[in-house]
Amino acid sequence: MTVSVYDHVPAGKKAPYVVLTDTVAQSWNPKTISGAVVTATIKIISEYQGDKEVAELADVAIAAIQQPVLELSEAWQVVLATVDSHSVERFESHREATILFKFTIIDTKE
Repeated sequence: MTVSVYDHVPAGKKAPYVVLTDTVAQSWNPKTISGAVVTATIKIISEYQGDKEVAELADVAIAAIQQPVLELSEAWQVVLATVDSHSVERFESHREATILFKFTIIDTKE
């Protein structure tokens, strides 16, 4: 299943879709290598009344970050990607999954 990913939801957009809600980076620079710990939160919105669609989309998102190597650019590489938390809220009109990812990235050009 393929869905659109947004950093804001366009007016009138029908679910399902994914929204990047919060991203925080804390950089570190010891003497040997530079990097950062980045947390990113996504919300998956589904109008399907059961949990099946939102669960399948959450599984796809989690699997995507667990690839062996995620390259951000020639200079930055993800060395560790984890799921910090995962929850599903059940509303009358829709389901909403929230996933908090944590990434450790390094500067490969140093």
